[in-house]
Amino acid sequence: MARHSVTFAKGAFSGVFTGAALCLVLLYALNATGVVILAVPALPGVTELLNAVYANLQESLLFFIGVLVLYVVKLRELRRQLAAPQPDLQRVISAENATDLCANLFFGIGVIWTAIGMRGALVAALSHPVAAAAEGAFAILQRLVDGGILLALSTTIFGGVGGYLMRAWKTLSLGGALHAFYLHENRRQGEDIHAALLRIEQRLAQYQEPEPAPHSALQPHPQPHTGPHPQPSPEFHSQQQPVTRTAATSKTEDTR
Repeated sequence: MARHSVTFAKGAFSGVFTGAALCLVLLYALNATGVVILAVPALPGVTELLNAVYANLQESLLFFIGVLVLYVVKLRELRRQLAAPQPDLQRVISAENATDLCANLFFGIGVIWTAIGMRGALVAALSHPVAAAAEGAFAILQRLVDGGILLALSTTIFGGVGGYLMRAWKTLSLGGALHAFYLHENRRQGEDIHAALLRIEQRLAQYQEPEPAPHSALQPHPQPHTGPHPQPSPEFHSQQQPVTRTAATSKTEDTR
């Protein structure tokens, strides 16, 4: 019950934060376009702050806030995936890539608006060269500031600082959990590969033919004869004697 209450409180806080951010973005956009003029007589500093923000960031603030909201959503999703009993590798990688993409987009918005501000400043300063030469250097500098040089410098600083802070927050808040998760996944994949190799080895052992037995196990070596040599039988002598006489007789006939 307590866990569900904590989850509900986190979801409610996230919803309130997202809604408030969207409302501020909408009010800022309406104030920037002149549709709605925000003025707080009791708090004159609010109006001055809005004017200063618009002078330095102008429409780029809308894109910065949009990327920041997306970053918060993806970071919460990454945290939720890592806190799951069995985190999904593909979802963790997708959420981490999304948070890194948001940080890179924050940098990119600053770079893009830097180029836009520099272009506007140069066009405003050099669009009328004859008048600029007659007015002097201070007038050209004023044209650069009014044309967008302040926007270029402010968006560069805001985008760079914001992008680095987003990366640092991700590393500090979820760096340890991500490192432990990837170590666990590498260990699990190694165990799966080892188990697969063992199964392959067992299957090969089943199909392997048995090796032939050694010669000594199939045919015993003949034992040397240690007893007396057998004497030839009388029949053997009787068969050899006619052969001997025949040979002697043939020799006598040849001599004659």
